[in-house]
Order: sequence, then C-alpha cells, then structure tokens
Amino acid sequence: MSLIALQSIKKPWAHLLVHAEGEALDKILSVPAHFVTKTVAGKKCKTKAGLLDEFSRVFSFPDYFGHNWDALEECLADLDWLPAKGYLVVVTDADQVLTKPDEEDDFETFVEILSEAGEAWSLKESDEATGDGLPFHAVLAVSDRHKRSRHNWFAPPLAMERKPLKSGPAKGTKKKPPR
Repeated sequence: MSLIALQSIKKPWAHLLVHAEGEALDKILSVPAHFVTKTVAGKKCKTKAGLLDEFSRVFSFPDYFGHNWDALEECLADLDWLPAKGYLVVVTDADQVLTKPDEEDDFETFVEILSEAGEAWSLKESDEATGDGLPFHAVLAVSDRHKRSRHNWFAPPLAMERKPLKSGPAKGTKKKPPR
C-alpha cells in the first residue's frame, strides 16, 4: 500500500514519521516504483558540514555543489540527473541531525529547505501527461524512543492514510454469483 500524502504535490512537503524502534521503514513508506527514493543517514548529519556531505553523496550532486544551504536548496529543486515521476527523501535517525550545540538552530533551516524543494517541484510543469508538478517529499524518521530528543521538529506528523487496495474478492475466495 502507498501513502497518499507522499504521492501528492500538495504541502506539507516535510513530514515527521515516528516509528517503533527497529521497525523497517521500507515496510511503512511504500511509494510507486517510478519514484526515486533516497535514504540519508541522520547519524552522518550531526553537523551542517556532515549533512551537506551526506546529501551530496546520496544524491550524487554535481561537482559545482557549493556545500551551503543555498546550494542544497538549488540542487534538491533541480535533480535533472535523477529523472523520476516523484521524489522521496527519507532521513533516518532524524533525532541525530544537526545536534552539535552550535548547530541546533540550523535544524529549522534544514526543514525549510526540504519544504521549499517540495514547493518548487509542485510548481514545475514536469509531468508530461498532466503538465502538473511532481511530488517531492521528505520524511524525518525517528523512533518513538527518541522523538522527545528535539523540542520542535518543524514538520507535521506524516498522515498515514493509505490508498485502498483494489476492491474484489480476497485472494483464494470466489465471487458469489448474483441472486
């Protein structure tokens, strides 16, 4: 099943996902095969420099990537080298992102950049079939045990509404004939 919010071009574009410790995120976050999903290790993003390096590595940013907030926003809003029908960024262990004492205030900036990238993609005329923008969403994943490590996540909880399965008889059962 796929989460409806992650296939939409509507805001919010940054989401908080609180999950059980050890729960496999790929079981929770199912997106269509034609989406590009990138997983960023929050453990490697404790500092701004670490975060920018990890995003650059995961997304294979071009050599001209400037390793600053503006460059991150520009690259996430472009992604020409990663063509897709939608994008999902999953930041694991989000409780460890930008946790160095002098960089805690940067967390809000980081979430704003993720949201601004989502907005930019929603406004692009990228979908050849509809002329609409493309979905771009970021999920900040944190275990329920570590959720309280940050006072404000600056992102709403991910709406867990799922697309319904196709209606019909359950596998292994027969349709009842009409009376």
